[in-house]
Amino acid sequence: MASHAEAIAEALAGCGVEFVFGLPGGEVLALIDACRRRDLRFVLAGHESSAATMAQVMGQIKGVAGVCVSTLGPGATNLVTGVANAFLDRAPLVVFTAQIPSGALPTMSHQRVPLERLFSPITKRSSTLGAGDSGQIAFNSMRLASAPRPGPVHLALPSDVAIQECVAAPAKEDPVAGCSAGEETLPETAGRVNSSERPLVLIGLGADPSAAAAIRALADRLQAPFLVTPKVKGILSEDDPRFLGVASGMAIDRDILETIRAADLLLAIGFDPVECDKTWFADVEMVALDAVTMSEGTYRPLEAIGDVAALVTGLTALLEPKPWPEELLSRRRKAMARTPECPRRGLSPLRLIEELRAAFPRDGLVTCDVGAHKLLMGQFWRAYQPGTFFMSNGLSGMGFGIPAAVGAQLAYPDRPVLAVVGDGGMLMMLHDLALIRRLNLPIIIVVFSDSSLSLIRVSQERRGLPNCGVDFPAPDFAAIAQAFGIHARRTESLAAVRTEVERALAGRFPVVLDVPIDPNEYGDLV
Repeated sequence: MASHAEAIAEALAGCGVEFVFGLPGGEVLALIDACRRRDLRFVLAGHESSAATMAQVMGQIKGVAGVCVSTLGPGATNLVTGVANAFLDRAPLVVFTAQIPSGALPTMSHQRVPLERLFSPITKRSSTLGAGDSGQIAFNSMRLASAPRPGPVHLALPSDVAIQECVAAPAKEDPVAGCSAGEETLPETAGRVNSSERPLVLIGLGADPSAAAAIRALADRLQAPFLVTPKVKGILSEDDPRFLGVASGMAIDRDILETIRAADLLLAIGFDPVECDKTWFADVEMVALDAVTMSEGTYRPLEAIGDVAALVTGLTALLEPKPWPEELLSRRRKAMARTPECPRRGLSPLRLIEELRAAFPRDGLVTCDVGAHKLLMGQFWRAYQPGTFFMSNGLSGMGFGIPAAVGAQLAYPDRPVLAVVGDGGMLMMLHDLALIRRLNLPIIIVVFSDSSLSLIRVSQERRGLPNCGVDFPAPDFAAIAQAFGIHARRTESLAAVRTEVERALAGRFPVVLDVPIDPNEYGDLV
């Protein structure tokens, strides 16, 4: 008879899990070993939050919930930021933490943390294993994590339960709320779109890459311009002349909001307000297609809820072409365009992004950390294919970029991966260089180095406050990476950046490029 740990590993393998990310601890060794014996590859991260991010991105790419594991106490608490990120980024993730032996829990206070209560606010479900068939519970948790809206599920495994015999129960799948039939509202939705003069399509993170073809057909039928949110960049190619930018909260946000106000109706596909740092969406006329409702509080847009691709296809058949006047389109495109500044020191961040985009393959995977550079990347990096751009946006937590790149590279070992990070985020995640070196992952890391938390610096200056708590002496990241055994260089020219990127792409080896940039450009764009 299988133990609880073995039953869990069997269920994960049956669901198609290939990798388990985490850090070991004595209390979770039984689960890690059971996963090893089921040929689930354990990836040792440098920090539990990194493990959660790697697993999150793996889940987003593969469509099967990512899995991460930690020990009890500090291992579990270190997971919180990564789990919260998956919760607000709507990413499928199953989280296993160890827990104090069930028999000792009432009296043993060492490393005792109420894990169910800790994780409940940032997961779809948080529970402790031991009272039922842990294999079936793990299977149900994988399904729940991937069901709309996707998100994390937490399971605590007491160390004594892990090695006890698991009595299999008759297969009983938890009911997972399916998509409602939203076709009945499509005629009303189509009527609103057809009666508008300037509809604008807004595509958000609920639009899975599998719906890309249906969305393209709708865009071609409607002929109206479109915006995307950062989490779905590339769902439609951003070299399309109808593309009018990224909404919202990225660079040139004022101009993007003016584009939104130029429309008399927003047709939202998979739009989730979690990506917005302002509440403009509550003040515009909107109709929405999604797998789940965006209604909250008094906000009640007209919605069709169901399978997104099917709803988009059904609506497309009912729509009339609604192109915008070319003069208006041209005006909005010009508002989106920006010319890189002449830097006073270092390189222009915008020009560096343009150079990276020119050197990097169209189908390459890009991850972006959080900071001032994120706002420029979100707006000005051009994505051409679905599922090629990854960013923390719902939570917007620093430290996302490098572990996200690890998850992306493991998911797609033959595709190029680029991580764009600020020096603040790089300092947070230096430990991931050990994993990149150990696995020889050919990730290209470009550090936008300006010795400051520039996004906060800009905010202070706009409020008339003196700079405080934002500047630091940035280390020589190239020397640090070399100490880890990774090829690295401090590059102070665009030509050198491009040469190093092209060499790394051709040779398929990891590289860290420490690039001094001029932060003054941020003030005009973010």
